[in-house]
Amino acid sequence: MKISLLYLILCFLAPGLWAKDPAMKSIGSMSVRLLFATNEDPASAGGIAKELPEDEIKRLQSIPGLEFEHYRLIGVDTPDILKGYESWATPLRPSKEILVSFETIKRAKDGRVQMVLQYWQSQRKMFTVNPTLTVGKPLYLLGPEWRKGRLILAVKIEKLQKS
Repeated sequence: MKISLLYLILCFLAPGLWAKDPAMKSIGSMSVRLLFATNEDPASAGGIAKELPEDEIKRLQSIPGLEFEHYRLIGVDTPDILKGYESWATPLRPSKEILVSFETIKRAKDGRVQMVLQYWQSQRKMFTVNPTLTVGKPLYLLGPEWRKGRLILAVKIEKLQKS
């Protein structure tokens, strides 16, 4: 009797064990790029750094506070944006020296998303911001000093599913 009752309970609970969590659903993707900016020798960024296109350099130099002579791309990651959970980007893969966490706060129907973005370096949170991002428009965040220059975080929503 006890065994049949236990079997009956397991039969009713089993479908719930394989059910997907709706908060784990991907609602889009984000591009997280790590840039190095300096007025010194750009070779100090190391061998992994790549040159940026001239039009992007001019756009960066036109932003107040980002007027540097040289810019280099150090790393890129394009993680999914989860509906109800924190997501992580690692632009310096395979290294976890620099990480970016982000979580959706509020989503508008016009392709805008308000998020909590956190920049982590050496397992320490360096800063937190709550920007409203629009699909296709990058947000540039000036990061800490690094190798006689500054790190810049470029965050952009690549695609977003309609709500």
